Amino acid sequence: MSPVSFNARTSPDATLITPQGPGLLPWLAEAWRTRRIALMLARRSLKARYRQTWLGAGWAILQPLLLMLVYWGIFGHLLGVPTGGDVPYPVFAFTGLVLWQFFSRALMDASASILHQAHFVTKVYFPRLHMPLASLMVAAVDMAAGLTCLVVLLAAFQVWPQPRWLLLLGPLALLLVTGAGAALLLSALVLRFRDVGHLLPLTTQVLMVAAPVIYPAHLVPGVMGAVYRLNPMVTVIEGTRAALLGSPAPDLVPALLSVLLAIGLLMLGLRAVRRTEPAMADLI
Repeated sequence: MSPVSFNARTSPDATLITPQGPGLLPWLAEAWRTRRIALMLARRSLKARYRQTWLGAGWAILQPLLLMLVYWGIFGHLLGVPTGGDVPYPVFAFTGLVLWQFFSRALMDASASILHQAHFVTKVYFPRLHMPLASLMVAAVDMAAGLTCLVVLLAAFQVWPQPRWLLLLGPLALLLVTGAGAALLLSALVLRFRDVGHLLPLTTQVLMVAAPVIYPAHLVPGVMGAVYRLNPMVTVIEGTRAALLGSPAPDLVPALLSVLLAIGLLMLGLRAVRRTEPAMADLI
């Protein structure tokens, strides 16, 4: 049975609630009309995350900052990992860590958002799409705090704003599409297969090693490197470093293919949530 729509027709005596139309577009249109629900859920999650904490949103900065110091000592000093130019390693690593923090939140928090808010699913109907999207909004707020700290770090290393910084919008848009696609797809899979939730912490750690968070992408050579560059997160991180730091830009063809893969992942995630939505109360 299809979920009901909020577009109810009223009469003096009764309110008739009709099923929404089949397909993805009517469902997305309904989600857009009720977008304030996602904002409300995001605000609620932010208050819960930082309630009774001294640092508040500062935790979103402290975590990548501490990791950057650890990686700086190991990879910057002991191993001498190159950064692909004259970019200081702390700035190089912190850029990747801030972006990866958003994606890891998409994998961990947003993917479990529907399961962890079962009391909403079983009591009232609204487009379930809002739950993972609200978690992504919270992760985006944390990323904004991290990027603000990154600007301060750039100034400390005498890296000043350049016109190329406007190109940052492209990698960030790709990051949002990739994170949303992964979160939506996993949120549907977690409901059907709880093993997915147990695998996610390990998967997140492996994926971090498989992305140029703490090393440059050009260290992966040959055929393996060509496949490696199809990963949308490679384009996101390398594109962000190119815009902010003047590092080498991602190769055009792999970058375009990674964009297509990210869009495909988003469409797959939307369809997965749409198909799972009628059965979510039973699956939980």
